[in-house]
Amino acid sequence: MVKKRSAASANQRGMALVLALMAISFLVAITVQLFSTVNWQMQAAGNMGDSVRLDAMTRSALNLARAALYTDQKENKFDSLHDSWHTIDPDRIASLMGTGKLTVTVDDLSGRLQVNALVYSGTNPAKGPAEVARQRELWLRFLTSGMFAVEDDEKAETLLAAIIDWIDNNDLEFEGKGAESSYYQGLNPPYSAHDGPMSYPEELLLIRGMTPELFYGNDKYLGLRRFITVAGSDGKINLNSAPRELIQYLAPGIDEEAAGKLVEFRQEKENQDALAGPGWYKQVSGFPGDVEINDALLTTKSQYFQVQATAENGGVVRTGTGVVFRNDNSEQQLLYWEVR
Repeated sequence: MVKKRSAASANQRGMALVLALMAISFLVAITVQLFSTVNWQMQAAGNMGDSVRLDAMTRSALNLARAALYTDQKENKFDSLHDSWHTIDPDRIASLMGTGKLTVTVDDLSGRLQVNALVYSGTNPAKGPAEVARQRELWLRFLTSGMFAVEDDEKAETLLAAIIDWIDNNDLEFEGKGAESSYYQGLNPPYSAHDGPMSYPEELLLIRGMTPELFYGNDKYLGLRRFITVAGSDGKINLNSAPRELIQYLAPGIDEEAAGKLVEFRQEKENQDALAGPGWYKQVSGFPGDVEINDALLTTKSQYFQVQATAENGGVVRTGTGVVFRNDNSEQQLLYWEVR
């Protein structure tokens, strides 16, 4: 009997030891998980704090860019890439920030093709057909230049007709080549044409005939995205900031070399004052004397600017992108601002 009681007692002590070890293991696991959770929460809180700080930095950069745009308009009656808004000193920005890294760039959207100019929005209906025709001719020259993923002239004309139908407020297909809501309603999922000015460039991807290769580009072709804007609708392009690829197709007879000469001329600091009026291209040595760009396509005053600010600190990066409208009275309006 004594031996049996001793064996039972030993079994009980062994079971108690096993239970104790299991309890300790459980507590250790809980403790490790707790420390892991607390550490994650502390990191998340730190990252959130960094994000708030970086968001404030991007907003400061936006305000700095807007101040440069305001000062520039007070000093100059025209806009070029020599202006303070385009030459913001990165070292000066760094000295203002203390810790972290901040970069800001300002792009002149008035140097791009205006998508919404393909539909007349002026107050004189009699001028509408001529202005739309002028814009279509420019777009056709550009799309069929060989720089983009467009098969032929017919595809380009069909795409332009579809863009016009997307923007105009009627249900009639433009020249029988476009696409109205009846076409898009037959897709899966169905949707309707905008029937109004485009709000963002990516909206083009919803339009019949537009492809990602044409919009974004690929290894072989350029993307249309970098040359267009949904800001503005008067169809005027600032010759002082337009990219060379676009300048080349502002009028027939401008080749790559001639467009390059205009870019070289406007880059020279000593030529800055000569850029006041859009006719400056006529005085550039080597530019074809028999080529004339339609005055209705040109300007040297800009109203729409894209600001991009990137803030970085401790491995966390935030980028703010916005569009600023600046009227002739130096008044500004922030049309768009997003931080990612």
